[in-house]
Amino acid sequence: MRRIVTSLLLASSLASAARAQANACVPAKTALVLAGGGAKGFAHIGVLQTLDSLGIKPDLIVGTSIGAIMGGLYASGYSAHEVDSVMRVLPIERVIRRYEPAVSASLGVVRPVAVWELGQSGYVLQSGAVREGEVNALVSAMMLRGNLIARGSFDSLPIPFRAVAADLASRAPVVLSSGDLGRAVRASAALPLVFRPVQDGDRWLTDGGLADNVPFSVARELGAQRVWVSTLPYGAPEASALEDPVQLWISLMSSLFHEDALIPAVGDVMIVSPTQKMANLDFTRRAGDSLIAMGRASSRAAFASAACINPLGHARQRPVPHVTTTFAVTGGDAVDKGAVTADLGLVSGGGVPLARLQNGLLTIGKSERYRSLWLGPTGSGDSVAFQPALQPAPQKAFGLGIAYDQFMSGRLWLGGVNRSLWSGNAEGSLLMRVGTYAQDLTGFVRRRAQVGTRSLPLAGELSVMHESVRSFYGKTELAGVENRQIQAFFGLREDPTPGAWRYEIGLESRFWRETAKEPRGAVGVRARLLRARSEYEMGSTVDVTALNDYQRVALDLSSQWGNADTDVRLRLRAGWAHRMPANFLFPLAGPDGFAGFRIGELLGSQELFSSILVRSSINEFLRWRVELMAGEVSQGYGVLRKYPGTVNGVILTGLRAGFEATTPLGPIRLEQGFSQSGERSTLIRVGYWF
Repeated sequence: MRRIVTSLLLASSLASAARAQANACVPAKTALVLAGGGAKGFAHIGVLQTLDSLGIKPDLIVGTSIGAIMGGLYASGYSAHEVDSVMRVLPIERVIRRYEPAVSASLGVVRPVAVWELGQSGYVLQSGAVREGEVNALVSAMMLRGNLIARGSFDSLPIPFRAVAADLASRAPVVLSSGDLGRAVRASAALPLVFRPVQDGDRWLTDGGLADNVPFSVARELGAQRVWVSTLPYGAPEASALEDPVQLWISLMSSLFHEDALIPAVGDVMIVSPTQKMANLDFTRRAGDSLIAMGRASSRAAFASAACINPLGHARQRPVPHVTTTFAVTGGDAVDKGAVTADLGLVSGGGVPLARLQNGLLTIGKSERYRSLWLGPTGSGDSVAFQPALQPAPQKAFGLGIAYDQFMSGRLWLGGVNRSLWSGNAEGSLLMRVGTYAQDLTGFVRRRAQVGTRSLPLAGELSVMHESVRSFYGKTELAGVENRQIQAFFGLREDPTPGAWRYEIGLESRFWRETAKEPRGAVGVRARLLRARSEYEMGSTVDVTALNDYQRVALDLSSQWGNADTDVRLRLRAGWAHRMPANFLFPLAGPDGFAGFRIGELLGSQELFSSILVRSSINEFLRWRVELMAGEVSQGYGVLRKYPGTVNGVILTGLRAGFEATTPLGPIRLEQGFSQSGERSTLIRVGYWF
């Protein structure tokens, strides 16, 4: 009898255990929690890839900082592969940089050492680590699909989503569940001292890592019964790394992030990717690939050992609305609103051109006039109403820059911009450049003229300049030619933009006087095409000046390819001029001069020059460079006429080799040049020459 009772009790116990185990893996609301960690967040993509491979979706996504970015994309209906593509295509690594302040593109391609902007409490030093308008536009473009689907409610996304930010005053967590999706994600990822906090009513929101870097408890409070957590551990920095101010700052920022002790319950999955030695701000493709592989391996191991993976599985397909009911921009003046409307391609009663809308956001982000544009979509069904909120950039700013060359001595510039002229309908800038051999003062005013759906850059410029043009006879330097000049321009002028062709065309007049010559004046037309290589260096220009007293055609074309370690640049210069003032003649090889000769030593009214430059990295801050070149100049009317006993019209070849170091002032170059005729010269230059 006792044996029977024991058998019955054992059977009952086993049945109860079986029922408990079965009940333990019933479908339950499951949240995916994605931690903050800067560029380390690419590991989250590997986690998402694992979810896709298993064919499972969470019922809720909660993210902080980079976790909010990745989570917002995945919640919007993108697959892990598509999230990776979005992060690769949009230039996130280009808008997060080392200290690179900027005043205004209207000053040209000049690099400031420091910039001050007019804020609510006066002029403040610009952070210079990011371009505020570009960052906001980038986030808005990334979140565009989800923003249109959500239309103000993050519960309407294919997977409900929450972004966690921090109240700047109290450091309390703020869980964002509604509003503009891009704006919410931008607030969650507002890394202190890099990104400006986002204003939300009476409070300012900053990076959610300051309040809850791994929002595990938020997921529980939102009703999650099971939680899948992807963490991005920080490691102690190496002592040598702390000698780098940037690494020291990153270490200090990391120490401010708040992470509660995680106490997982039965059914939770903890994914710990080994990111301790990965850099927070390294958004390169190589680092991203490595992090994705880490996240994929860590998540596969974690899910393989999980006792139960069984979410409710309520992820939905949500189409993007395709009808615009209303579109009304708030903030900015009439010209601003017209330009934004044209860029976005939206009209009341029209469609929703997704690709054009995304490109329009990125275009607006490059404008210096705006700090942010949040679309603010609302609506239901297949329609959407837009109420874009346009926030102007600081209206006044000024900066200064320096450069040094052992041939041309030092130069300094001081310039500023005022974007509030004529009640904001125009902007003006002033640039003063001072050096040993040249000084000038240029005032520039432009007004954006709205013509139909286009905004034309109507511009006027007035310059006063003095230049001492150096003159050489063999190795002897003669007295320079003094040139004093007043120049005026009126027409259309676009700002230089890295990688894109821009134009200027208009009427130009010049009045000048040279040493021992009568004053002269000329009026006519000037047209120019230009493409900047970077914000501080011009790439290619095509310049045609046709005045009644002189004419000048100049081409300076370059093409560059390669990668971060090694790059090659081909360059071609050609010029022809008639009756030019001395300061507008062509120095062979341009402002860098020809190998073996002093800058400005080879000067003529016609020029033909070509070169090939190879640069390769030695370490993060230093690289070697070798440039082979050939060219000729000639004086007088005609084309490259030879003059016996001179280098005029003679084809010269040369080589220049040395090193280039990256510094906050720009590149420092130390090079030795040799020509085929035996001349030698050393080039020492600090900064980008202007």
